[in-house]
Amino acid sequence: MIRCLTIADALVQQGHESFFVCRQHPGHLIEFVRQRGYKVYALTEAENNISESGSEYQRWLGVTEQQDAGETVAILEKENADWVVVDHYALSVNWQKVVRQSFKPIRVAVIDDLANRLHDADIILDCGLANTVFDYEQINQRAAQYLIGAKYALLRPEFHKKRLWLEQNPRVYDSEGVRVLINLGGVDKDNLTGAVLDILSQSNDLKALNVTVVMGVNAPYKDSVIKQAENLPFRNKVVINANNMADLMAEHDLAIGAAGSTAWERCCLGLPTVMICMADNQKMIAQHLDRLGAAISLDQTEIEEKLLAALELAQVQTEQMQQKAFEITDGLGVDYLLKVILSEEFPI
Repeated sequence: MIRCLTIADALVQQGHESFFVCRQHPGHLIEFVRQRGYKVYALTEAENNISESGSEYQRWLGVTEQQDAGETVAILEKENADWVVVDHYALSVNWQKVVRQSFKPIRVAVIDDLANRLHDADIILDCGLANTVFDYEQINQRAAQYLIGAKYALLRPEFHKKRLWLEQNPRVYDSEGVRVLINLGGVDKDNLTGAVLDILSQSNDLKALNVTVVMGVNAPYKDSVIKQAENLPFRNKVVINANNMADLMAEHDLAIGAAGSTAWERCCLGLPTVMICMADNQKMIAQHLDRLGAAISLDQTEIEEKLLAALELAQVQTEQMQQKAFEITDGLGVDYLLKVILSEEFPI
């Protein structure tokens, strides 16, 4: 959702209109998007009719691709849409063809990083490091523009602005302690944050720490973490629903973070990270950033055994990891995408 909001904001700034189509699954962000000023069509949450033989991603959708596409087409026709941007692992060529054969020729841009299903797209954007243009050419059923690689990470504009600021104002390391930013997703349903804080509090080997924990307003364990933080043996603060992540990343020396979309934000700002893989779809990002020297990757099951050693190594390699992270992405992926969408190749 955040990636699509970032694209929508950029389109609006260039004089175009955007709207959203979302299904009302538990935890949806429909009201959040509306508060940002966008029209949202909320598809009714249906009783999940996807069989157990279906993939996990198909079960996330809750209905068949054909049903979802049919409901979406009616909205696209009402809005006389020119483009549809699709960001959902369950939607494939089956959905895209229904949309294309609707009321008028419509362009389709797909955001993906799995390359595990057929597409019928004009643009495919994959900001990951695992797949290639060739991979997508084999599964896309039309000639297309392929925007592949971390260069195309869809970051909000404040990250590139803060990157420019850091180029003129490099981090100055605090002799009184290492500043560590902990952000393990907005929800952190398993309270990995609490486990990380427990591990840090048991160490006598790390340099003095100054820790900032960032959690989402809907994180189920946020109150527990706030209480836990009161008794930690190092300086700390807990920030709920931060709206200044670029600033926070620029103010810290190291991060302990998830291997999701925030990985690209940290790279843009050159923030060395001990990256904890919390889901299967994060493994490729974590492994590649580790191999490139921008992060140290751990599986969620390894933190008790390996987290402290990884942090010690990151402290030793901070400058090298910072430079490697800076090289991954400049934060202008949305600009690169819009240049293609609005190009003469795709007249509206």
